[in-house]
Amino acid sequence: MNFRIARNGQIFGPYTEEDVRRYMASGNILPTDLAQAEGTEDWLPVAELFPPAPLTGQVPPTAYPGGLPRLFPDPPDLPWWVVLLGSMFTLGLFTVVWGIVQSGWLRRIDRTSISIYLYLANAVIFCLRLPSIFHSVHHNVYGTGIDADPHRFLQVIAFVLFLLTRFMFRSELLKHFNEAEPIGLRLGGVMTFFFGVTYFQYHFNRINELKRALRVSVPE
Repeated sequence: MNFRIARNGQIFGPYTEEDVRRYMASGNILPTDLAQAEGTEDWLPVAELFPPAPLTGQVPPTAYPGGLPRLFPDPPDLPWWVVLLGSMFTLGLFTVVWGIVQSGWLRRIDRTSISIYLYLANAVIFCLRLPSIFHSVHHNVYGTGIDADPHRFLQVIAFVLFLLTRFMFRSELLKHFNEAEPIGLRLGGVMTFFFGVTYFQYHFNRINELKRALRVSVPE
């Protein structure tokens, strides 16, 4: 049987009985929280539905402040197709900017994240390569002569940084959404390589839809 847990006007779950007892043991669900069994309408104190188990002498894990699993700020919620179009019409500049926004959000909720620094480094390299980028675009559009790129080494640095940044951010997202917020996120390596920021934003949109669906009021 599954149960939903209510606190301060929000409902969490559903959780299995095993999940509820595990959260109670860690202190993430409090005895004073309300619980509703699947198929019933009544909300009862957790302590009434799940009487405390006998002490075993084991020290429970550290609980999140406030009891229930910690709530994190929502990821940036710009539609993924807007990110795609913005990147296309700005020759990639919007991708650089939005990558900083995404990684900045992750840094705020996980102080161990380093992706923000990699995205900032990408922005610096992008700015240094702007003259070459505009020259190449002008050549492709107007057929003008193209000179040898004096900053060709920047292309190599940019590509290596591009790979490192995307896959580091992917790794940090997987860690967060499978540990701190265990929603079972999966991110493909091929899609990460080719679509990066847009691909991440697509999943952010889906995560936000899921979060909004769970924010329902508790019956009085």
